[in-house]
Amino acid sequence: MQLKSICNTGARQLALAALLLLPACRATIFMPLLPQDPGSTLTQGEEVNLHFFTNIANFDTGIALQSGGSYRLNMAILSNWIDSSIDTNEDELPLDERGFADSKMRYEFVKYVKRSRGHRWFELMLYQPNCRDASLKGVSDLSFDEQSTSYNFVASCDGKLTLFVNDSPGFYSNNVGYANIALSRID
Repeated sequence: MQLKSICNTGARQLALAALLLLPACRATIFMPLLPQDPGSTLTQGEEVNLHFFTNIANFDTGIALQSGGSYRLNMAILSNWIDSSIDTNEDELPLDERGFADSKMRYEFVKYVKRSRGHRWFELMLYQPNCRDASLKGVSDLSFDEQSTSYNFVASCDGKLTLFVNDSPGFYSNNVGYANIALSRID
């Protein structure tokens, strides 16, 4: 049987062929056949605690945000955040969710390989895969409430929330750090 006919067969046969020949077939043919978890929605006032590690390139919170909904994010950093050997920001304070400036990097050109050039290195980023361009935000884009020490934001679309620190793709394994993030629905 030709490879082309294997890649174009029905769903059951495609799943079996994918297990055996996935490198030969286009993964995009197989991926839409997987059921998508819609995530859990939060009701007004409901809060969920998330255990966030900086070495996870795309942390799926499992929480589905609703377009136009207002949310609050509280951070509790429970271990030092370190990007390779960088453990302080440009003011020599320990790294936190606000990350650090390009000037802390040894080579200036590396700023062009971070996932979001418009945000700081190691800044906590939020996005929803359903509307990536509209939803990509760093904590610096969110409103900060000093009284509650929380970040507030409005969801850009319906869909699950993903978190990551702004780093270069493929370089998350040298990251260290853990935080507890409390996410709640305001309205």
